[in-house]
Amino acid sequence: MALPQTIRFDNLLSAAKAYLTPDVVRNASTMTGESETATRQAMQGGVASMFAGLTNMASSSEGVSTLGNLIREPFVGKALNNVSSSFSGGSETSSLMNSGQSLLGKIFGDRTSGVTDAIARSSGVSSSSSGKLMAMIAPLAIGVLGKHAAARGLSGPGLANSLIEQRDEFAAAAPEGVSRLLGERAPAPVGIHVAADSDPYKYETRAPAPVVRTPERPSGIRWWPLLVIALAILGLLWLFRNMGGRAREAGRQAVTATQGVLSNIHLPGGTNISVPAGSVNDSLAKFLADGSQTVPHTFVFDHLNYETASAQLTPESQGTVNSLAQILKAYPNVHVQVSGHTDNTGAPDANQRLSLDRANTVKQMLVSSGIGPERIATNGYGQDRPIAPNDTEEGRARNRRTELTVTQK
Repeated sequence: MALPQTIRFDNLLSAAKAYLTPDVVRNASTMTGESETATRQAMQGGVASMFAGLTNMASSSEGVSTLGNLIREPFVGKALNNVSSSFSGGSETSSLMNSGQSLLGKIFGDRTSGVTDAIARSSGVSSSSSGKLMAMIAPLAIGVLGKHAAARGLSGPGLANSLIEQRDEFAAAAPEGVSRLLGERAPAPVGIHVAADSDPYKYETRAPAPVVRTPERPSGIRWWPLLVIALAILGLLWLFRNMGGRAREAGRQAVTATQGVLSNIHLPGGTNISVPAGSVNDSLAKFLADGSQTVPHTFVFDHLNYETASAQLTPESQGTVNSLAQILKAYPNVHVQVSGHTDNTGAPDANQRLSLDRANTVKQMLVSSGIGPERIATNGYGQDRPIAPNDTEEGRARNRRTELTVTQK
């Protein structure tokens, strides 16, 4: 399969996803025995996880050297020649998977199984299918990285820095838990210098050049009292600035800690799930457990997002729907309505269709998880029910939402 000429390689995640055409997803779905929806979620989450792993590798000098060697492996170029065929089974797929397994070991090491399990949980595929898909995705991701390097004339260190520049996008698209598995590394390769020889991927580390200070000559001018005063003022300014920086950092750490807190929920029937504290699923479970609460009652999803102008859920949103399915299974008498909303960008008719399609995507995933379709109603309101002004990006973001209304307990 040849890549369309309109696709650019400056954004690695978008370029890799361009190869995951409906034919490729369909072939991979048939080969693994998983649904196309779950397979697509797993493949997209797998691509993001691969780039996150490569970025993690690129944060060390040794990793930069390995990175330069990986994109020159012979099988990497072949992986992009006919992706649809490579994902359809047979000897070609077996060869690709063997190469991919080797790549996964180099990139993730002993964390490979943890990464594949995280992808399985977020997409709904089995761990076995997740491992197969990751083994096939690995050469594809490296191939895209190689084309990116060739298009921009990047050596190993330059390629590492390019990965690091896009790491926030990789982390956001990777399934929940992958970032924790990979851990935090240094933000950029340090002390890397490209060697001036025939191989642009070799490097050497150099210590910073020593700073030579010239002693000040004594002066007979009595300006030292003014100097002391100026230094004192500068010292006070530095102190106040440092205190402010520490306060801001403490605030950021407090927010991060709060966002990472999980709520452990014990559902009827003995099922236990962990969801983000304060999320819709956390609030819904508590609402259903409280017999005094009346219906209808509406919740606005905070961990449910879609690809731009699409009804396709982002990979990290799959876990939200999976947890919702577990809660609805524990309360078999509960009926709900899923409602989609958009901002006012675009034509009203198109926005209404998009909002309904997004609501139906959630319903389809819930039904696939074993929830009776008669328990789930859907509606698409488009741009007709804003909850914030549409004249700011923040307001438009709030209006692009999916709501869950409990209609029967």
